Amino acid sequence: MKSYADIYADVLHLLKKEKFCSLATSYGNNPHVCLMNFTYLAEEDLMILSSRTDTTKVLHMGKNPSVAVLLYSLGGQGEESRSCTLYGKATILPAENDRFYRKAHHKHHPTMGAFIMGENISIITVRIEHAALSDQADHVQTWSAAPDLKHDSST
Repeated sequence: MKSYADIYADVLHLLKKEKFCSLATSYGNNPHVCLMNFTYLAEEDLMILSSRTDTTKVLHMGKNPSVAVLLYSLGGQGEESRSCTLYGKATILPAENDRFYRKAHHKHHPTMGAFIMGENISIITVRIEHAALSDQADHVQTWSAAPDLKHDSST
């Protein structure tokens, strides 16, 4: 079984390596999932996403900030395939406070300006609270940012 530090290192590896994720939101009895590009900002330990302001996901996050984010790596070059579901809280940044995050996101995705820049584009940050990491053999291990919830598990 991997140590807590090793699980966290694997989660960070996926966050730094991957550029796309599936974002799940929910409000009331209405779940929603969509493909998103994201930027992991290591110095603040958060994800940056962007979306048109008038979308279902932005409406949901405005009413229920709890989100799930799925990252998936096909492996290759000596790495095994694995997936990671991250759970956290989303914040839709006010336009007057989003410049730094918008620039960082656009720098990471220079060809995606239509999805990042503009007046009708919201910048969203996600603070990761816990994660479930799964490998090819369906070994699931969990990680939590909360000190009282830190644990390893295999199922």
